[in-house]
Amino acid sequence: MNLFRSEEHARNWSGFKQTAAGGLLTLGQIAEIFSAPLFQERPNGHYISNMAELRGTLFAAIKTVTNDHPFWRVP
Repeated sequence: MNLFRSEEHARNWSGFKQTAAGGLLTLGQIAEIFSAPLFQERPNGHYISNMAELRGTLFAAIKTVTNDHPFWRVP
């Protein structure tokens, strides 16, 4: 993950690939993804046994935040 001060800054980066444009997220969007239950439940003693459910909530959060952009789809 690379952090840039703006989308313009990211697009001007020499390593920028147009095919990755759908992967650009704001800091707020990243924070929203990382507030998913998968990350909140780590201290819980049942974290591992609930992994399948928690992973599903993470994928749902990514889908919502990214408006289901193909760049972010999990195979």
